[in-house]
Amino acid sequence: MFTVLKKTVRIVNSQTKSYFVNKLQGYDDLIEDKENKLELLDKEIKNKEKGIKEEKQENVSSVYAFDTNVIDLLNEAKYQNQNIFELNKKIDENFVVNYEELIKDFLTLCDDSKDYNFCLNLRNKFDSTTIYKLKSMTENEYEAYMKDILTNKEYKVYDAFKVMNTENNIDNFIDYLDQLVDLNNPQITILVGNKNENYDYLNENIKTLVSDKIYRGIKIIYRAKIYDFSLSERNI
Repeated sequence: MFTVLKKTVRIVNSQTKSYFVNKLQGYDDLIEDKENKLELLDKEIKNKEKGIKEEKQENVSSVYAFDTNVIDLLNEAKYQNQNIFELNKKIDENFVVNYEELIKDFLTLCDDSKDYNFCLNLRNKFDSTTIYKLKSMTENEYEAYMKDILTNKEYKVYDAFKVMNTENNIDNFIDYLDQLVDLNNPQITILVGNKNENYDYLNENIKTLVSDKIYRGIKIIYRAKIYDFSLSERNI
């Protein structure tokens, strides 16, 4: 009985030890698996944090891209012994003009449009059909036709043309009339440097255009002449 009992105890001890060893091994495998999963999760978190950081840096750089360009532009500006901001301050202090009042004063010096309408009506009498007809006439027929279609005032213009031109033909007369129309054109073109400036409301004959060559002020173009009230790159 003692021998049998001793053998039984030995078997039970061996089986019990094997059971606990297997259990511990199972726990070790479970712990290792958990550690591997935690390590992968930690890597994913770090990668996401890195991506968020890079995205923020890109957003910041894009937000301040304009400022960087401005700084680059200022660094490239070739102003010898001049501070661009100080220069702009002096311009603001000294170049003060009420352009609206200036244009109003200019309008008072402009001739009315009566001469322009007269010249335009005279020019419109000579359409392509009339010009072709005149070209096919003899000199006498030509002169008689001109007296017939022109008023006394209009014929005086024709007489003035004949005095100034040795070649009296319809082509030269049309060129002469076109020049008269241009010289009496009431159209006033105002060039500005700022797209927010517009003076069209001051007169129906005013047309405002933006010029990238004007830094400050305006230029007035009237009857083939330019009246300069501006600062440009060449004279800053």
